[in-house]
Amino acid sequence: MKEAVQLAIGGAPAIGARASATLTDLLASSGVQVVRTGSVVLEWPNAALPFDAAAWAADLPAEADPLAFAFRHLTGRGSQDPWATPVDPIRAQVADWIRAERLRSTPPWPEGATCAIALVHEARPMAQPRGGLRSRLARAPKELPLAPYERLAAVERAHRVQSALRSIDLLEPTEQAQVRALGFALDTPAGVQIAPRPGFRRGTAFPTRGYDAAAERAAEWIELPLLGDTADPGLSTLLDVGGAAALGIRVERFAGEHAEAEAVLYDELLSRLHGLGAWLTTPQELLRRLYA
Repeated sequence: MKEAVQLAIGGAPAIGARASATLTDLLASSGVQVVRTGSVVLEWPNAALPFDAAAWAADLPAEADPLAFAFRHLTGRGSQDPWATPVDPIRAQVADWIRAERLRSTPPWPEGATCAIALVHEARPMAQPRGGLRSRLARAPKELPLAPYERLAAVERAHRVQSALRSIDLLEPTEQAQVRALGFALDTPAGVQIAPRPGFRRGTAFPTRGYDAAAERAAEWIELPLLGDTADPGLSTLLDVGGAAALGIRVERFAGEHAEAEAVLYDELLSRLHGLGAWLTTPQELLRRLYA
């Protein structure tokens, strides 16, 4: 069961709002929720997380003000290295602090999982097989439009995992019903974004809340870091810090002459991830664990 705390944030109102949103995000990865009437009050600034007003207006190192450093990375472009995760050491620092406050700090993933990976596939339009004489005279029969989805679903059923489909507007309503019947979760919930390119763009191996600077509060959307197709080198980072990211593999890969070979490779990848202790799930279930 997650612990719940209430935050007592000092500083100017704008800085306080930014620090509160950043700290709430960092606490989530330790399984600690922030509520209005928590049984424990955490105060910031404190000895573990000092405050430096200049750090909120300038690019100062993390030692000056860790929350300011984290805020800059979570709301800006982050590191030049796409796989760098400069915010995660601050997550560890926050975890040490709440343990010193006699709060329970536990990874939010179920059954002792080492990290969490949301399986997400880009939908493939279901082009109908050609009709007429030319089609009948073709040397090989055309594959049914649903076949790539069936091939992908069979691998995931064997591993007892569920994935989500994106870009479902490419499918007709009847086609959406067909792929849902195969076990896919359709699309990601409102407010969930997948990073546009592989790498931990916002400087963290965990999903993170956006920030609405105009309203000075946490935004409604959450971004998931994106792994590469082979889950490396980001996978090693996820394992090191117990993070969570999305693994995007297009349905298109499971169509055509190499489809069976791709299914074998995907089966081997899921076996590898299970062997490493990764929790494989959908974006919605992953975020429910962090931001319940």
